[in-house]
Amino acid sequence: DEPFFGGTAADLRAARAANPTTPILRKDFMVSEYQITEARALGADLILLIASCLTPTEVRQFSEFAHALGLEVLLEVHDEHELRSHLADRVDLVGVNNRNLSTFVTDVGTSARLAGLIPNHFVKVAESGLQHARTIQELRQAGYQGFLIGETFMRTPDPAAALLTLVGELSTPAGQFAG
Repeated sequence: DEPFFGGTAADLRAARAANPTTPILRKDFMVSEYQITEARALGADLILLIASCLTPTEVRQFSEFAHALGLEVLLEVHDEHELRSHLADRVDLVGVNNRNLSTFVTDVGTSARLAGLIPNHFVKVAESGLQHARTIQELRQAGYQGFLIGETFMRTPDPAAALLTLVGELSTPAGQFAG
């Protein structure tokens, strides 16, 4: 969604062309089957369904439709209510957005609080507000296997260098972080 996330269809196509085997997420406010079909046509491997924007029925229907097209589904929740009401076995990954989409306040403790409520057969993804390797390591310990980091990199003058720095810090044995 270009207005909110800054990405375009051309960006997704370019990412696919440059990374033919890397899974690519279409991060968008998905509200129709047309968008899901478009995601597949553009080369995405998975889509984002945001619980606060959809009904539980829409999550189930869109998940089934996405799977029929060979796409996986990342369900994004922000609180326990969204998790309990929208979680369906038809989703593949569960993302916990640390940013409240109503207030835009970010609290990385949200992922820690919800970790134990997500059944273990789902891939857990922590989203938003992840700026430090130590936070990511702590969330790994809480059971998260994926991390959606965007704003942290996009606010730096050199996103590639920031990514390399973070990867380097994550490669350091636990407890030996410089910062």
